[in-house]
Amino acid sequence: MLYLASSSPSRVALLKEANIAFDQIIIDYDENLVKKDNPNSYVQKIVLEKERQFFAKYPDLKNVLFADSIVCTQNIILTKAKSDNEAFNMLNLQSGKSISVLSAMILVLENKKIFNLSKCNLILDKFDLKDMQEYIDSKLYQGKAGAVMCEGFHKKYIKKIIGHQSTALGLNIELLKAFL
Repeated sequence: MLYLASSSPSRVALLKEANIAFDQIIIDYDENLVKKDNPNSYVQKIVLEKERQFFAKYPDLKNVLFADSIVCTQNIILTKAKSDNEAFNMLNLQSGKSISVLSAMILVLENKKIFNLSKCNLILDKFDLKDMQEYIDSKLYQGKAGAVMCEGFHKKYIKKIIGHQSTALGLNIELLKAFL
């Protein structure tokens, strides 16, 4: 049995779509323990910190999957927006630009540990301001790295995807399946 150590609805959906049996264990991670760094290092440090905090609470569990994602544009790290204003500013930074979604994953199995960083680039059209405001008012941006919702708001603005779309949704499912 695989344990998903994440509260992400997108990761839950990806695992279900891939027909991977799992149980979800949600713990409240303190992501503030990691200081912002370059984007690649930062997301990897976050997922390592999640692993550390999880095993401090559940030291005997095996077959545990950890993941974290950030969005980066113009070398600016965008994590989860804490307010409507912050979400608006994040979306403004993305509008008409190329963004990168970086998803770090740790899979702890009985006899091995897989650590991976995957990247997906999205080339976006300019956002309509009315659409942006409706998205922000809906609060659907909450809990999304960079306020990015590929399966929702961003979907109609994506001109091109470079990489696995599952990475943009928070987990490189293609890579995960290779190790299960």
